[in-house]
Amino acid sequence: MAGLSAFQSHTSQRRNTPPRSRYSVAYIQSDGCRLPGADGAFDLAYSNSVIEHVVSLDGQRRFAQEMRRVGRRVYCQTPNKWFPIETHSLGLLLHWLPETWLSPVIYRYLTLQGWRTKPTRQECVARFQSVRHLTRRELTAMFPGCHIRTERFLGLPKSFVAWR
Repeated sequence: MAGLSAFQSHTSQRRNTPPRSRYSVAYIQSDGCRLPGADGAFDLAYSNSVIEHVVSLDGQRRFAQEMRRVGRRVYCQTPNKWFPIETHSLGLLLHWLPETWLSPVIYRYLTLQGWRTKPTRQECVARFQSVRHLTRRELTAMFPGCHIRTERFLGLPKSFVAWR
């Protein structure tokens, strides 16, 4: 997780140099489950499709707790476990199968990402193991006191956003 702080830069522009932004960005890069800083240290703790890559339920809970601790405001978006298309691999219904059924052959030949990137056997296994999808109930429990918004695609609940 990275914490960002934007501030206006007061540097002068020289001729024949590429235009620079008038804002500079300072950031802190850290483990999202053990963030540095005091409670409420950031105006916004922002996570977009990250929490599902913390692959244990306990780790996801710690990640959510740290977001709530360091952020005065919180925005955490994650794909819906029950959306029929797995949004990382673009496979239909595959993320609902038992783990023992998920083989590299399935990832390689039954997902759009597999066809596009042609991953090795080890990469297929790593990709299947790198995501733990959340349900709305799990996200709600991880973010008490936060609003939960449902994002829809063709009327189906595609993802959820916890915010305060």
